[in-house]
Amino acid sequence: MKTKRVLAALVLAIVLPLLLASCTRAPGTDTPVLDAPKTYALTIIGTADLQGMLEPLVMKLDADGDGKEEEVLAGGIARIATLIRQIQDETENPVVVVSAGDDLMNRYFHTFKGKAIFGLMSDAGYELYAFGNHEFDKGPDVLAAALDSTDFECICTDLAVEGTPLEGRCVPWLIKDYDGLSVGFFSLMTEGFPYVTSGKSVEMTGTNLETAHRAVRELRDAGAQLVVGLTHVGYERDLEIARSVPGIDVIFGGHSHEYAKSAYRMGGTIVVNGGEKGPYLVRLDLTTNEFGKLDLASVRSELIPVTDAVPADEDIEAKLAAYQEQFPEAIVLGQTEVPWDMTKETLRQGESPVANLVNDRMRDKFRVDIVLNNAGAFRGKKVYQPGPVTDVMLHEIDEFSNYAFSMSLQGRYILEVLERSAASFGGGGLLHAAGLRYVVDLTRTEQELTQGPDGSWSVSVPGERVVEVTVLDADGEWRPLDPDRDYTVLSNSFIVQHEGDGYFWFKRYATNPENTYSTFYSILAEIACNEGVLNPEAPDGRLTAVQ
Repeated sequence: MKTKRVLAALVLAIVLPLLLASCTRAPGTDTPVLDAPKTYALTIIGTADLQGMLEPLVMKLDADGDGKEEEVLAGGIARIATLIRQIQDETENPVVVVSAGDDLMNRYFHTFKGKAIFGLMSDAGYELYAFGNHEFDKGPDVLAAALDSTDFECICTDLAVEGTPLEGRCVPWLIKDYDGLSVGFFSLMTEGFPYVTSGKSVEMTGTNLETAHRAVRELRDAGAQLVVGLTHVGYERDLEIARSVPGIDVIFGGHSHEYAKSAYRMGGTIVVNGGEKGPYLVRLDLTTNEFGKLDLASVRSELIPVTDAVPADEDIEAKLAAYQEQFPEAIVLGQTEVPWDMTKETLRQGESPVANLVNDRMRDKFRVDIVLNNAGAFRGKKVYQPGPVTDVMLHEIDEFSNYAFSMSLQGRYILEVLERSAASFGGGGLLHAAGLRYVVDLTRTEQELTQGPDGSWSVSVPGERVVEVTVLDADGEWRPLDPDRDYTVLSNSFIVQHEGDGYFWFKRYATNPENTYSTFYSILAEIACNEGVLNPEAPDGRLTAVQ
């Protein structure tokens, strides 16, 4: 018993001075109070996929936070600038302003080659930049020149830029100190980069997962306490990366145009997405312990509406107005020496030279076997005479802003899809093709569909109108459609996502579906800028109708 008392006294003699050394006195008393452990805080704010939309647009959003969306005038770089400065002024935490890319698009990009968009974003307060695929739509030389207008620190973790115009303009990763917290940043590009844009001399160095693993390892070895990924790969891919790559604390993503209502936690990683066109500013408040370990329970995320409740920054608004004054009525992207017939009669009652031109370019661009786009996806409703190919003209043709979707589909289902097309002859569901030729006999039995109580489609009459189908093989030979072969196919979001015109096969049977997040407009604009002259050629027999 005596021994126990001696040991207790020894322990108290050692521990008590240590406890007292780490205590302070409560004000006005002699009562010791333990010091609170040191913590760090950081606020990340930003956007993705502004798409060159520097002015407010009419958009649907939940501006009041009551769960009800309504059309309001939202977005605009001048309002975003005001919010950035308000947050910086009102927040005790260090604030970092980021973009996850796809900002260089549309009229301001076509006219000012990135100077207006990047210059105004830089003036608004953006600091860290991860390129999206559309930054490369006019090539890396135009992108490099656009960076002359900015103060951005650009990250290009998975892009090989040595020997290109971007050499020295971006870094593989960086580490920044925020009041003693060491934060490492890396970037990821969509793996579709080689075919969704004009990277030219710039190439990817690895897959998203390979790059993320390497970046985390290098950043941690270099002393980063917190690791943030600025990604342009899409929300679902972000979740996969968070699931597969330990050591990432935050993923701020873009490319898929989604707004998560709140930050999503995947294991130890927080994932947010920057949305599109700027109706919200994404805010993420983080706290760590003294070692930089993220306190997941304290993470706070917010979508801040960018509406008329936010006053426009006067300096930014004045600079924007100066650019607006320089706009022509229509921006010339290229030329055509022959008419573009976009009338319903031409598009819905046979082969269309313009649809052929667009589909052929899409097939080459996205490296698929077959392109199938419905006649109703091509608008305009008039004949465009020889002369300039303008942004106004292309927006009229891509009235619905359809996204291009790639996937794999078995030959037997492609045959059924073509029967649906044959049954839609004369309507918007008629399919125009590239890499495929088919003959329909309109005198034979047409396919009929039935829609069940749950809205699902089924074939009630198979149809016998498609009498011949051939596909262009890799060796340049036309071969019969193989019902057992998987073909890579490109179509559009109206058909693939929404089963438009009754095309349920893509959603039900396709494998490896991938949204390129490239609209018909952006594809056509890129092609027009790169080729200069776009002349639709005479029909070549890829759609033949027997009546």
